[in-house]
Amino acid sequence: MRLLIAVLLLTLPAAAKPEPKITYSTAEASVQDVVKAIAAQAGLGYEWQKSHDQTQPECQRWVHGLRLKNVPLSKAMEQVLDPVGLRYEVANGAVVLSRSPAGPLLTYSSGTKTVQYIVIDLAKQVGLGYDFDRSLAQTDPQCRTYRSLRVKRATFEQAMAKVLNPVRLRYRVEGGKVVLYPR
Repeated sequence: MRLLIAVLLLTLPAAAKPEPKITYSTAEASVQDVVKAIAAQAGLGYEWQKSHDQTQPECQRWVHGLRLKNVPLSKAMEQVLDPVGLRYEVANGAVVLSRSPAGPLLTYSSGTKTVQYIVIDLAKQVGLGYDFDRSLAQTDPQCRTYRSLRVKRATFEQAMAKVLNPVRLRYRVEGGKVVLYPR
């Protein structure tokens, strides 16, 4: 009888622990520094070397203006990691970063801005610059068209298509900077 009870207890799902809530803010910090701080707040360690080896250079990109207030751990990590195309897992009580097969996923919402300023915001989220002068010279006046954009968990390419297709523009990345050009 005791053996049966022991077997039943082993096969029952463990009571789910509530997910830790994270409160954190920074004006600017690297992805790794933010993840390490969030992991510590959740009572977890952080596998720095393994994460670095698996995610270089994305793990060293900057997170700007992050404000989390009482956010579940998974949502906090999503907000930090999605824009750089990373994911995490917990192994032996420590967070380990790896690349996401989907690549960077962006969440972005703007009021009314010009196309080029929306592109600047999107490029910054994935660690790219923007060649303002070249883009303006090649795409004026389309790049100065006012629009608003809302994307949730979209790839950079999907977000760029959503802002550029209506004004008949394209982009390419040259030397780490986005350059706009006409279709």
